[in-house]
Amino acid sequence: MPIYEKILKNINQPENIPLLETIFTIVSPHSQEIAKNFYREMLSNPQAAHFLNHDEVKNRLTASMTNWINSVFLYRSTDQAIEEYRDYQFKIGRVHGKIGLPVSFVNYGMYLIKQDVLRFLVASKLNREALSAALILVNQILDCTLQIINESYESDLIINEKDSQALKMQFSTHHLAFDCERLRTSLSDWMRDLLMNIQQDLSDESSLLTIRQSNFSLWVTHKAQLFLANRPELASLLRLLDEMDETLHSLVKCLKDDQKRPELLKNLNVLVSQASWVLGEIAKEIIDQDSGRDSLTRLFNRRYLDTVLRHETLSSLKSDQVFGVIIVDIDFFKRINDGYGHDNGDRVLEQFAEILTHEVRAGDFVFRLGGEEFLIVLGDVTPRVIKRVAEKIRMATENTAFKLADQQTLTVTVSLGTAIHDGHPDFHRTIKLADDALYQAKQKGRNQVVAADQFLIAGM
Repeated sequence: MPIYEKILKNINQPENIPLLETIFTIVSPHSQEIAKNFYREMLSNPQAAHFLNHDEVKNRLTASMTNWINSVFLYRSTDQAIEEYRDYQFKIGRVHGKIGLPVSFVNYGMYLIKQDVLRFLVASKLNREALSAALILVNQILDCTLQIINESYESDLIINEKDSQALKMQFSTHHLAFDCERLRTSLSDWMRDLLMNIQQDLSDESSLLTIRQSNFSLWVTHKAQLFLANRPELASLLRLLDEMDETLHSLVKCLKDDQKRPELLKNLNVLVSQASWVLGEIAKEIIDQDSGRDSLTRLFNRRYLDTVLRHETLSSLKSDQVFGVIIVDIDFFKRINDGYGHDNGDRVLEQFAEILTHEVRAGDFVFRLGGEEFLIVLGDVTPRVIKRVAEKIRMATENTAFKLADQQTLTVTVSLGTAIHDGHPDFHRTIKLADDALYQAKQKGRNQVVAADQFLIAGM
């Protein structure tokens, strides 16, 4: 159950009825004034005013906002009433998403409403104890409501139908086949390692590798959800992943049972074989289209960056699995172009793109931002994992002899900045943190990885 649903149920407990009625009695006579103050402030901001016009505010929106303010503080006695309230806030969030209203304005708008509501409560004749309880409850109600609106807002922005279908078709057969073959090998290796660990030490349950930690699981959870939306193959892979996980849990419980263990291992092997077959079928069927890809490196261009990041943001908001971003810049690339020519510069970019593709995990996304700058989106990571991936890229680049024309070779280094999503709906914050970390890596001498939390902690 999402956290906001628990909060809504706690708010609408019978013991809160008198306090909710008191809050409503104080706030409702001022709700129109609060709505007018809200739109007055929004219209005074040039960026926010872009999404509004004076006639619309006067004729329709002020009345709607007034009704919304009154509805927020009503007591809801049934689960159905609570669900209807949640769905209404979801609807508001979807409207914000459809018009492209920045999430910062959504948050600022709730801040304006909260300040006015609190102001009227403080000015009321409530005694100190009642006022304190009312202020706490109002903050809970408005913060919970904002959480629902933001989740719906991000959900609506994740992939509109056009980009969803387009992005699905941009994953070329070549790259998909590469991923699928890598995943099929990974699944076989996982099964082999599992059998080996069981044979070596039946009592060491901690040595068993869970399927949820595998490259296969990462790819299905993050990348396949985008590229295979509404395809039967995705449903099959998700089902097989769940069944493998359940079978493995059953196996762990009876490792020393000589009668049950062989049957469970047989079932698990069948599931792995079925998943491998589905991956092979996907590679055969996906249509290759090139628009949306960088023509030189064959990586994704900026077109689908927001789509992927919104997907990861929603996944992060709904679970305890966070995503991360790595921004990579080839050091002194202008010198390469000036000294060896643009053709050789292009050769370096092509070979570096191959390094990135090889070093990232199956569920990660690699984009060329432009020039010599690249961005990687990594789903379900920790600071330690993202640092390890970034270091692998840095070392692989430094240790590669880049091939130029006339049998020349060149040593190239890269600087990298990393950042972990902090839970905020605005994913651009994460990109900014990674970009700032990249700047620090350059300032400190290049050819190194800097994590955003490093220089934030250091006060830089």
